[in-house]
Amino acid sequence: MGWSVYNNQFDFPPPEPMPGTNGPPLPYVLVADEAFKMSGNLIKPYSSRGLDVTKRTFNYRLTRARKMVECTFDILVSKWRVFSKPIQLKMETVDEVVKCGVVLHNFLRSKEHILREQIPEDSKMTSITTFGPRSTVAVAAMRDSFAAYFCLDAGRLDWQDHYI
Repeated sequence: MGWSVYNNQFDFPPPEPMPGTNGPPLPYVLVADEAFKMSGNLIKPYSSRGLDVTKRTFNYRLTRARKMVECTFDILVSKWRVFSKPIQLKMETVDEVVKCGVVLHNFLRSKEHILREQIPEDSKMTSITTFGPRSTVAVAAMRDSFAAYFCLDAGRLDWQDHYI
């Protein structure tokens, strides 16, 4: 997946204006942490030194989104042992295994009537490999556009300023 994202071969939808705005169109992006290099469709937080309110807001919102993804994967790992170590299959097969895990999880939740699963506080994803091209001025400007959007009325969340 990482290779296809960095080589512009991942099938992202075309860029669109952010909700509640008239443009400019921004690309669909994957959220990442500092271990990754930014690209046109992969976005990571600003470094933590000397940030203004806009950049701190962006980092907070990106971190919340990333935590949701990590918690979702932790749920899959806790249910299906296949996700607890590297999957030794072809890439196409791995994609199908992940999709099956998600479908099976959702099916079981609908049958078990579980309202919420608890994720251990100390669970974290590990062994993330860094790769890909270096950030460019254009990619940094794209991140700045997302940061500015989160501070506009159209992109602001009522509670975000309480945690900055």
